[in-house]
Amino acid sequence: MKYNSPRIKVLNKQNILKLIHDNHPISRAEISEITDLTPSSVTRLTKELINDGYIREKGSIGKNSPGRRRTLLDLNENAFVSLVFDLGVNVTTFGLGYFNGRVVLGGSFETPKQHKDFFAKAKDIYTKLKKEHKITRISFSIPGMVNMTENRILLAPNLHWQDISINNLLDVDVPILADNEANLSMMAEKYHSKDLKKIKEAVFIVIREGVGTGILLDGKIYRGPSFTAGEAGHMTVDIRSHEKCHCSNEGCWERVASINWAVENYQEKLEGRNAIERFASLKKKKDNRKIFEEFARNIAVGIINIVNVMNPQLIILGGEVQDLGEYFFNSIETEVKKRALRDATKKLKIRPTVFETVSSNLVGAAVLAIEDIIEKVR
Repeated sequence: MKYNSPRIKVLNKQNILKLIHDNHPISRAEISEITDLTPSSVTRLTKELINDGYIREKGSIGKNSPGRRRTLLDLNENAFVSLVFDLGVNVTTFGLGYFNGRVVLGGSFETPKQHKDFFAKAKDIYTKLKKEHKITRISFSIPGMVNMTENRILLAPNLHWQDISINNLLDVDVPILADNEANLSMMAEKYHSKDLKKIKEAVFIVIREGVGTGILLDGKIYRGPSFTAGEAGHMTVDIRSHEKCHCSNEGCWERVASINWAVENYQEKLEGRNAIERFASLKKKKDNRKIFEEFARNIAVGIINIVNVMNPQLIILGGEVQDLGEYFFNSIETEVKKRALRDATKKLKIRPTVFETVSSNLVGAAVLAIEDIIEKVR
């Protein structure tokens, strides 16, 4: 594709802003060296980005010639604030995402059963918060498949929501964004994790009431032509099973690898009103090693299939299992390396997500907003 001069200028501004996002703080000289743009071009474009409020000068470091120090450029984190939602099957969490990727939790509420009630609640929260914050985007993490072009929830099996137009339900004065929770978790890891700077093939597995996977392929999130890629939770792992999944299939991996399996197969009374609360009480009990060993094997079965098909370098586990400890993750890795193709596991690493206080998919919703802001730079 051939670009004209104005288009090239826009692309250069976007690339510089993305570079600052990935490496802030950074000097103009470093930007020139990495991008191969002339120092004068970098100076001109960064001045525009400063005037537009995207970045700011922040101190200086070292010397690039006698008597001169390099001025550092950093992000103007408060210039663009997004309202982010982690839509859970039972509980929804929301917060504010800032332009540097930081997310501040705002609160939570029980997820309404009806999608109209949910988006009415989301609008109420936006209306309240925009009085105090300059919100420029609303970004949703969805436990299901999302057509990002149309902002349409194709299917959220565990919510029993299907073919839902978000734009028709949420009438607001800022852009609306949405994506699958596992895709967003993968985006968050790619943005924040050091070990993903050089890895191009990875899979993020979210284990909650359902199981979802976000795929990093050749360094990019792979969603597929119909936005349904990564639904590994609904691959068949038991062809003899007659247990119906929420997706209407039988024998899905999700049936044995979600927290619902652990909760349903534990005989003692568990505390809590929903699956996540009951699973939390299960984790607190001291004599559950056997059930978690079986749970680890169930999770490993699906990972083995993913590893044999995709040959990723990294598998990341998030959701309600991320704090189950080294023994749990070692059990999964041992089972995977015992049963998967030997050469496919040579460079494979399995680890929990780096996010603890704020969920990976909520951080990912903020990253989605950041990427949209950068794409709109002119």
